[in-house]
Amino acid sequence: MSRTIRSLVWCFGLAVGAATSGSGCSHLIETRTINEFSKNLKDGDLEGLMQATTRDFHQRALRTTEALEDIKILNLPDGKTTIVEVEELSADKKRVTVQVGEGKKEVFYELARDRTGHWVVDDIYLKQKRKGVEAYKSVTEQMDLLLSVREFLDAWTRGDREQVLGVTTKKFRDALDPLPPSFLASLTRVVSAGKSKGTKYKPNAQLDEKIAVVRLPRMAGDTVISMELANGHWKVSDVAVDCKGDEQLPSMSKLAHAVNGCTAFLAAYGEGNKTALANWSSKEFFDGSLSVGDLSQAKLPDAQLSEHELQVKLRGKRADFVLKNDAELVQIDMHLAPETTLDAPPKFLVSDVTIYEIDTKQEKRLSALFTAQEMLEIFVHALAARDVATLKHASTRDLSERVWSKLNSETLTAMPLEAFDGGDMKFVTASFQGALTKIEVLQGGRPLTYLLRQEHGRFFVDDVNWQKTGVPASMKGTLEILVPIQEFAAAISLGRESQEQEKALERLQGSSTSDFNNVVWKQTRFVPNSGMSADTFLKAPLQGIAITDQEVTVQFGDNRYGAKVTLRREFERYAVDDVLLITGADESQRLPLKHSLRTQMARGQARGPQTIIPAGAVREIRGNQEPREIIDPFASDLR
Repeated sequence: MSRTIRSLVWCFGLAVGAATSGSGCSHLIETRTINEFSKNLKDGDLEGLMQATTRDFHQRALRTTEALEDIKILNLPDGKTTIVEVEELSADKKRVTVQVGEGKKEVFYELARDRTGHWVVDDIYLKQKRKGVEAYKSVTEQMDLLLSVREFLDAWTRGDREQVLGVTTKKFRDALDPLPPSFLASLTRVVSAGKSKGTKYKPNAQLDEKIAVVRLPRMAGDTVISMELANGHWKVSDVAVDCKGDEQLPSMSKLAHAVNGCTAFLAAYGEGNKTALANWSSKEFFDGSLSVGDLSQAKLPDAQLSEHELQVKLRGKRADFVLKNDAELVQIDMHLAPETTLDAPPKFLVSDVTIYEIDTKQEKRLSALFTAQEMLEIFVHALAARDVATLKHASTRDLSERVWSKLNSETLTAMPLEAFDGGDMKFVTASFQGALTKIEVLQGGRPLTYLLRQEHGRFFVDDVNWQKTGVPASMKGTLEILVPIQEFAAAISLGRESQEQEKALERLQGSSTSDFNNVVWKQTRFVPNSGMSADTFLKAPLQGIAITDQEVTVQFGDNRYGAKVTLRREFERYAVDDVLLITGADESQRLPLKHSLRTQMARGQARGPQTIIPAGAVREIRGNQEPREIIDPFASDLR
């Protein structure tokens, strides 16, 4: 049979089938083109598919050897193909509507002439339904997306840094590029580490015009890859891990911005650049701590993290960093700053830094260290100036109540605080024990340790440990003992003024024991014999303090001149119980004040503040009347 006759017979057969298929010899070219594509696809013939498609099709949908695997994911309908309609779009382009298989699934084929003039497949559109909405999706776009995902996975699994960055959008790349190499490598491992061995590659893609979200199953949860179409190419704009537990990662882009903020903070800290620190710190942290702190007091890891392993977790608007090596663990707390513009990248700011020293188990919080340092400087200046009001402001409630609130400008100057006068203060070291911070310094060449405690979120000076011969190591403990003594001395001095007797007696009663009050101060309307001038003896240099369970003894001066004060603790405070006045080593040159005043009052020798009687002078005093003269404490007739 001739070729012409065979062609006519074959065409006649198609015409017979046209009664049911709706196609005939007029659709011969379209049928042949579609069937050739379908046969090569079924046979897995990649070379044949490339010959049956346009250059754009095989560049977008067939550019890798995995294309034959990925095209199966699209579930192109299989079975008998019936041409329903052919629409001429141009002289070189057609749209063919076909029904495939028993279900007669509708598919659109776009055909185009290649460079040789043959008709080949340019694209395929599949009807998809999602959430009740039907739409036709391009096979070339979907394949381009799936192959782009594969290229992303290959780059992030086996590629170098440039390949890793090359498959990302500009915004994502800008976030990834500044990352320390070690941390960028750890991010790429996140993508490959969760994949179960032997798991079939089966992405689930949701595709819009220029954005797509692809979910890849992991051993636990999914890797979620966000992509954008830019200049005709799909690029990764973000990666997330959607699962329960520690592997949860809401946004790799946001995480990268947080890490960049952390390393920028560390770089600024290492350079001592407070202007840059202000840009990467919360206002509260910078204004309250960093702006006033001496950054050399605490060393932080370098910005490239060359000696520290970095771990970070995103928790809502927080980013919690842990930088660890064998010697220390550094925790950096960051919070997401409010957006300034709609397209602005996320910016995380450091709100605090805590350093845990592994060997010593000490904890340093920078906010504590620098806040404490600021308060310490205020305290030191106030102490040098004997400024009671500022000392109260810079001290804990306990120190204020036990010491500063009981002193005034007069009694404070009598305290042994010369260790705080003048001289530069040099920081030595700081240690942290929860709410307690210890700062060791050299002040005027003397070693001092300031103890600061946290109250209402801020640090205040609670005590100072000093090395002072003969007295407690605690400044607070020492001054608490000396407060009633100096108040007692000030009241005695005030008692010399005839118009101040009531006030002087009130202050004496407030600084004396119940016994001293009952036998002396509550038995008189004036200070008898001006308290034997005890205040002058109490101005002698402090020599020592001895503390027992029953009483405290304070020694002023020496055996030739001074005083020995006995205090007892009553009503949660120290009170003067007696004062031994000393003018020499002999027993006759020592006068116990309480007994002497009581004896003078009993003998009617108690006198008001008028004149001083020379030693041995005698004047008749009746009862407890207002006298005009007072007695020399060591007059012979009073012994």
